[in-house]
Amino acid sequence: MKKTVIVLMLVLCGASVLCAQSVLPGYRGYWERSRQINIIDLIEFYPDHLPFLRNEIYARYGRPFVNQTYRDYFRAKSWYQEKSNFSESWLTQNDKVNAEFISSIERSVKNDEEVTAQVLRNIEYTGGRAVMTFTSRNELRWSDSQVDFGPYGLSGDYMQSLNWFVMGDWVLVFGYFGYRGSYDVVAYKLDHAARRITDSVSRSDVDWEMLGRLLKAQGRAPD
Repeated sequence: MKKTVIVLMLVLCGASVLCAQSVLPGYRGYWERSRQINIIDLIEFYPDHLPFLRNEIYARYGRPFVNQTYRDYFRAKSWYQEKSNFSESWLTQNDKVNAEFISSIERSVKNDEEVTAQVLRNIEYTGGRAVMTFTSRNELRWSDSQVDFGPYGLSGDYMQSLNWFVMGDWVLVFGYFGYRGSYDVVAYKLDHAARRITDSVSRSDVDWEMLGRLLKAQGRAPD
């Protein structure tokens, strides 16, 4: 049993070292710090730059691009160099998860208005004890829940009005805290058929200019 564990560890370590060695030595970009991203991390890239962010996962290993747009884009980067022997086996597990996640958001971008109309038709979604009521295009109200509303520092059996917007299949709720110049954002994955909250992530340091650009691109402006 111990030998099996040791062999598995050696294989995993070897794969990790191989992946690290395969990254272009001069690479400087978003994926320098390998981690698994979430929907809030994509705010600054949404929607037009998502394909470039996804393809950078491959470009940092020297993947040659057939698509002229991506070829020109990455050839302009000082760190990029094509590798004729590029192999997707060089990608880490995080790379693969991130590429698929971004791809799923890309596929759902065209549904933004449809999802917005859907949540307004459904009006109410629940998760644990949570009740989220979408009252208008710019406002929702929520009550006490087990879902993480912690970034707002609010609790109790009362309703609180908040702003929201759609990113692919997710609804992002935000509140502005002027004293620190940033937004608190909580993102929710919604099951429209069941009117349920199925997943949530939060972040309390979203740059207001970055979020503001996205809202303005959608014809809206943060309060």
